[in-house]
Amino acid sequence: MKQILLALVLIAVPAAAFTGYQVYAKSTPVSTAGLGDLTAFKTIITDVEAFATKGDLAGAAARITDYESAWDHGQTAIRPLNPTYWGNVDEASDAALKALREASPSADKVKKTLDALMAALSDPSQPVQ
Repeated sequence: MKQILLALVLIAVPAAAFTGYQVYAKSTPVSTAGLGDLTAFKTIITDVEAFATKGDLAGAAARITDYESAWDHGQTAIRPLNPTYWGNVDEASDAALKALREASPSADKVKKTLDALMAALSDPSQPVQ
């Protein structure tokens, strides 16, 4: 009889501990980390927008290359902070790069994609529209 009780205790205690941990882990709120200070990226995009507003799409395309280099260089540090937020900004970045690098870029499309990129940099939690 002692052996049966011992066996039950040896099974019940780890099972209860595991179940208790699972309940606790699921009830603990998960915090979402931001992407840190994105001011340097916003500054570059502000420059790109200034070129585009003047109608200098070639200058805007040249300046956005600086953004692309900085964004790619920062990827290893920024992406792990919040892969979802990083993906939102990266998607907006790709759209802006594509719009500026078209054979005949449309000023309206460039403005729209740059506005979306700046919005993503300002609030990375929002998916790109």
